[in-house]
Amino acid sequence: MIYELNHVGGRVRDLEASLAFYGELGAEVVDRLFMSGSQVDRVHLQLATGLVELLHHQEPDPEAAYGLNHVGFMTDDLDGDWERLMSLGYSELTAPRVAGSGQGRLAFLSDPNGVRVELLQRSEEFRVPPITSGLVQEFSYVGVAAADVDAAAEFYGTHLGMDQVADDTFRLGPDAVKLLPSATTPIAHLGLSAPRTGTHTDPDGNRVSFV
Repeated sequence: MIYELNHVGGRVRDLEASLAFYGELGAEVVDRLFMSGSQVDRVHLQLATGLVELLHHQEPDPEAAYGLNHVGFMTDDLDGDWERLMSLGYSELTAPRVAGSGQGRLAFLSDPNGVRVELLQRSEEFRVPPITSGLVQEFSYVGVAAADVDAAAEFYGTHLGMDQVADDTFRLGPDAVKLLPSATTPIAHLGLSAPRTGTHTDPDGNRVSFV
């Protein structure tokens, strides 16, 4: 069963610059390791309740796309959930395999609008109690592209088991996704509750909107 929206993540050019940006918002590093097989630094930051996964490759790739590019969900039955979603016709990106970190197993598929969705089964818990000392008061949502809103609502609500808490917002665990029909990138922005307004851009071009 899929039981938690675990993180939003993606590839970063300059890890220290990204850590500094999110650190100024009050994020704390809750997990950091180096995956020697792929030569990738993996860092999980927590903002309020939400986890942001930063992946930094030691060898630069001029062809690589940078920025947030997937949402990750925890499951206690990776193979069962994978087979169920494949039988419903969703597109396979990466079949279930051992994670590069060695921490459990993972798989990737595409939602109906092309957003990369990761399924994770592992015993490690990186999330800590809500962080209340920083600027961000609440990790409100991850904004995902949803040109076909009905198909996205069926995917996240019916097939991933998320609770619909607003017309366009679905929650599973402490965090939520918001469906954005006009989004031009798969992960459009992060919605954060804070005592300020406006939109900022992190070092890789990801938008952070204060709501």
